[in-house]
Amino acid sequence: MRIRLIYTSLCLIAMTVVSADAAQANDVSRPILLDALKKDGYTEGEKQHSAWQDTTQAGQKALSAGDLIGAQTAFRAALDAAEKFGRKDSRVAVSQSNLGQLYKAQGNFELAEKASRKSLELIRENGLKDNFGFAVELSNLAGILKDQGKCGEAKPLYEGALAILTEVRGDESVEVATVYDNLAVLYQRQGDYKAAVTVQLKATAIYEKKLGADNADLAIGLGNLAESYRELNQGVKAQPLYERSLAIMRKNYGDRHPAVATALDNLAGFYVKEGKLKEAEDLQLKALETFRETLGGRHPDVAICLDNLADLYTRQGKTELALEKSAESFEIAEKTLGREHPLSVGIKHRMEDLKMQDLKMQNQKTSDSENQATGQ
Repeated sequence: MRIRLIYTSLCLIAMTVVSADAAQANDVSRPILLDALKKDGYTEGEKQHSAWQDTTQAGQKALSAGDLIGAQTAFRAALDAAEKFGRKDSRVAVSQSNLGQLYKAQGNFELAEKASRKSLELIRENGLKDNFGFAVELSNLAGILKDQGKCGEAKPLYEGALAILTEVRGDESVEVATVYDNLAVLYQRQGDYKAAVTVQLKATAIYEKKLGADNADLAIGLGNLAESYRELNQGVKAQPLYERSLAIMRKNYGDRHPAVATALDNLAGFYVKEGKLKEAEDLQLKALETFRETLGGRHPDVAICLDNLADLYTRQGKTELALEKSAESFEIAEKTLGREHPLSVGIKHRMEDLKMQDLKMQNQKTSDSENQATGQ
């Protein structure tokens, strides 16, 4: 089963602020101040900034909706617009960061890493090393490296981000909790689930204290913690966390939302591990319906859900149905992410394995029929 370990990218965005007090008043979970622009006589500049901001927001909206082509067009246009303010303008660093997250979603990790490192370089050149924005991009670069399997390189970046954020925001800030949760996902990738639990417990405690018991970020942390317990074969601890995560998502978003579908699909993955295949199938079909209804039929999350269904049907011995779902999953992943994306590659391998299983079954049936016909 492909459980979604939800990695949260901290948001980097330039702002136009008049005073340091305004910057300090900015909510810690909201956009980050990289520099301040003088507003006196800056009418035309403000118009240009508004155009850049609109293009950036369009890219972020497209990325959230799984429209990677639309996001790429918008983010590249935003970078072009940002560069008109000068190379050292904070909007250039922000635009590079956004491109990094886009390339990461596309599975183009080489370009993602290059863009994120460029963003860090620009922030450093602006004399803002060791500030909030620098820490944010350290965490984002760590996520890109982690997804390439470069966990040894990613870990010190997460630790560096934690050190800075602890200093500038405090050891119980929401951003610290977010980096803890992302570091935990790295531990999960390494198979060190005990270490993951340790930092996930810190993250969820901070989320609950700072954001409340019904916050969606807490739900994400609880779901990731549940996955660690699942891998440690501590189902008694995992199940209530999966269920609480789902309940919080429903309370925040209602029944028809991608976050709810993700929580349903992850709970289904737990049921599969527990051998409750019928319960898992019911949840996955509901998740698939919700993904299609909210994201459309060609979104990568639909491909993931179909791939999970293929795995479930394989376990139930329904090879033909599994192959059908796997083929549908691969078609979506290939068209939205590209043939070389890790998700596409993984789905293709499953599909090829299913084809081999199906061929063996057909050959066995043919052999059995021939043996019966000859009386053997």
